[in-house]
Amino acid sequence: MAEAAKLEVPPQQAERVLFEKIGNTEWELREVRLDIHDDVALWADNPRLQTSAMEGFSSEADLEAALRTTSGYDGLRKSIQEIGQMQSIYVQRTATGKYLVLEGATRVTILRELDRKFTTGRHQGIFRQVQAKILPQNFGEREVAILLAGIHVRGSGVRDWGRYIEAKFIYETVVGRPGHPPLMNQATLADNMGKSESWVARLKGAYEFALKFVEHVDDDPNPKKLAAEKFSVLEEISKARVIGPQLRDFDNKAYDELREEVFEMVRSDVFKEYRDARFLKEFYDDPDAWAQLKTGEKHVANKLAQQTQDRSNSPKAKIATIPQLVRRAIDRGEDGFDDDDIASLQRTIDLIEDKVHDGVHPYRLALKKATRTLNKASRADVTDLHPSDIADFREACQYFDGLVGQHGQAGGQ
Repeated sequence: MAEAAKLEVPPQQAERVLFEKIGNTEWELREVRLDIHDDVALWADNPRLQTSAMEGFSSEADLEAALRTTSGYDGLRKSIQEIGQMQSIYVQRTATGKYLVLEGATRVTILRELDRKFTTGRHQGIFRQVQAKILPQNFGEREVAILLAGIHVRGSGVRDWGRYIEAKFIYETVVGRPGHPPLMNQATLADNMGKSESWVARLKGAYEFALKFVEHVDDDPNPKKLAAEKFSVLEEISKARVIGPQLRDFDNKAYDELREEVFEMVRSDVFKEYRDARFLKEFYDDPDAWAQLKTGEKHVANKLAQQTQDRSNSPKAKIATIPQLVRRAIDRGEDGFDDDDIASLQRTIDLIEDKVHDGVHPYRLALKKATRTLNKASRADVTDLHPSDIADFREACQYFDGLVGQHGQAGGQ
């Protein structure tokens, strides 16, 4: 957009020149005071508005109404009313002569609201102007994306957009949107966001999944807004174990029906919160649980998730994981296991056997186990034994035969 001549401002509010690093480039910016009604215009493509009307805005009044519903609006309004504007907005001159607000629309909306409110008294006129940094002529769409990424995503204390807006911004920056080609690749965007490339890729994938949801619920009055509201659940589903990659395999028709079932669950509010979707694989593997989800009962997934979690935390579930834990440790080269570990496991086995075979003397169980072990012996097992092992065993057998001969009952017990 072409840069216009310098805006006329009162002497006490004269402009100043700033040098600011945005991305990897240092830019020369002019900081001025602008009239909030006459000099600036709100940006309809403002990413923060992508969870509001979602279908475009016909007027500035519509844009202001949408901004008043965004998170943190009331708190910021109170702050501006009490102590004034603390941070400059970013604007760019348009062909109409007005300055388009690329960053800071919420502050402009609040100042307009306060200026309309205080038409008399000591507050009259003090909210009429906004402090703004004017972006230079060669500051294009790519640079705007870098600016917004740095303000709303990078580092701590940022004015967080929320996951849906971040995901949409990532997708449209690296994939593009109608009439707008991609602005940069994932690696470059990740660097400007201060995030890992895998983090960027995950959110991009989650947004692609949300787009498929929009297609599925196209009969809804506002499918894009519904996708924004359900995005945390959709994101969790898209990365669920095993089933997540299947649902995102859009070219494989084998998973189309499954995807439709899951989308109907999301539409029907079966998931009370995104954490419920973490158990999607367990739900799918349980025909009864899956059938309950398909009924569309509101928040039923939350009840099923609690049941699944209770089962996974039970002693039985933990015991079932021991072989895998030990195997993985051995595969990693951990060699800290010793006879004490074997003894601990054996005590555990003894406790379980006592419970399973209640009323049966432990020695009888041990004898049955020894008998099974002997019957399964191979030539290799025998040749591997030390002579002393065989001698000890034969001595024990003689002792046992003597006891049986003296005290055993005909036919055994």
